[in-house]
Amino acid sequence: MRILGTVIIGLIILCIEVFLGVQSFYPQALQKEQADIVQKMIENKKTIVDELTEDELIWLAQNKVVHVGVDANFYPLETFNERGQYTGIGGDYLRLLTSMTGINFQVQRQQDWATVEELAQLKRIDLFMALAKTERREEYLTFAEPYINLPGMIMVPRTNTVSDLTLDDLRGKKLAVVKNYYWDDYVSANYPDIERVPASDTISAMHMVTNGGADAVIDYEFNLNEKIQVAGIYQLHTVGQVPSEFGHSIAVRSDLPELFSIISKALKQITPEEQKVLIESWLIKSKPAGDERRLQWYFFFFTQAILLILLIISYVKSMTRKAVIAKAKEVRSQA
Repeated sequence: MRILGTVIIGLIILCIEVFLGVQSFYPQALQKEQADIVQKMIENKKTIVDELTEDELIWLAQNKVVHVGVDANFYPLETFNERGQYTGIGGDYLRLLTSMTGINFQVQRQQDWATVEELAQLKRIDLFMALAKTERREEYLTFAEPYINLPGMIMVPRTNTVSDLTLDDLRGKKLAVVKNYYWDDYVSANYPDIERVPASDTISAMHMVTNGGADAVIDYEFNLNEKIQVAGIYQLHTVGQVPSEFGHSIAVRSDLPELFSIISKALKQITPEEQKVLIESWLIKSKPAGDERRLQWYFFFFTQAILLILLIISYVKSMTRKAVIAKAKEVRSQA
């Protein structure tokens, strides 16, 4: 009976582990199907074509496709889901703009953010859905009003026990930043005596700190928190917060004034209440954990499953042996 009790406990633990794993890596499987918020908004929106000027209509006729530059790892502002579809807050705004303008938007996915901005400067990208304004970017982009403004966060190794760290405290030290991100421009313009260590993405910047290549990392709070969950980088902790001077908004190349005017007219159709609903619906959503934690879960799950199977086999053999012994005793008693 002792083995049977152990088997039952093992099965219960395994079931709990499966539930927690599904909750972490496939949260959509446990969530009730929610009404498509964006689709409901689209149904209540009308096309803005009747509001366009003659020049804007001519521009639309001459430009069949608008290329959109995105950051593939900037959840919840913008990202790609498991089916490769562009989604996030920026993705919802893009669906609304598509419905109201009739423009054929084509999302351009690149390996890193620096490449995305380079393509925009080469006039191969026309528009951004989630971009913060900086002086460098204003040289070639025109920005709409921000729809969200979230702070930045400074993180250091857990072995560093400082608190309430500011950028002033990092003067003369190495700070990991994502190349061409808002914080790269911000630190460069306001703290030239901080040595910026550029990285291709946020996870790489965090690893620079854990590996000793930088003293700290700065990025948006939502981005760092999401990367901790996705990549399982728990060696860092938060020691300071930095307010963002500018929020994220839609930005259009400055040499495309007609496109900016069209987009602006469409954005006016989105009410502050609808904007709030769009943003809050993404800020509360669960993001599936990343591949590194997924592999860890697989390892522990299958290890425990194998041990449980061996225990069950041992239990079956034990019960079989007891049955054989009991049968043998019965035969001897009848002889």
